[in-house]
Amino acid sequence: MLLLLFTGALQMTVFAGNDTIPSHLKGLPLPDFKIQLVDGKTDFYTKQLSPDKKTMIMYFSPECDHCRYQTLEIIKHINELSELQIVMATVLPFEKMKEFYDELKIGQYKNIIMGRDVLFFFPKYFRNQYLPGIAVYDKNKTLLNFYDGGVKTEELIRLVND
Repeated sequence: MLLLLFTGALQMTVFAGNDTIPSHLKGLPLPDFKIQLVDGKTDFYTKQLSPDKKTMIMYFSPECDHCRYQTLEIIKHINELSELQIVMATVLPFEKMKEFYDELKIGQYKNIIMGRDVLFFFPKYFRNQYLPGIAVYDKNKTLLNFYDGGVKTEELIRLVND
C-alpha cells in the first residue's frame, strides 16, 4: 500500500513538472487585450489577430537582458517562426519601447506586433514572476504553454510546427 502511494505521488510530481501552465491560466482562452502600437496613435486589439495562426504573447521589458536575448533568438529564427503571430507587450514608458523597437529593427518582421500595455493588463493576467513571460496559443486560441522567464527557441519552433 505504501509503495502504491509513493508511486502515485512520484507520477504526479513527474506530470506536474512537465506542465508549464499555471493553475490560474488553465482552461482560459487567449484574453481580450489592447496595446498601443509604436506609432503612438494606433491601438491593436485581440480581434485583429489572424484566426488561422498560432499566437505568442511575450510580456517583456526593453531594459531586460533576458528579454533582449529572447527577442534576438526569435529574430534569428524568424523564418522557422513565420507562421506564428508574435505580440510583444511592455508596460515601460513608450520611449523605452520605441528605442528597443528601432534598435532591433522589429518593424521589418511582419509577424511581430509590438506595443505598450497602457492598461497594465498582462502583468495582472499572467502573474509571471520573471521576464519575459511567454504564452503560446493554438489556432483555436487555447493556451498551449506558458513560460515564466523565457523559452528555448527549439521548444518554440516545436510548438509552432506541432
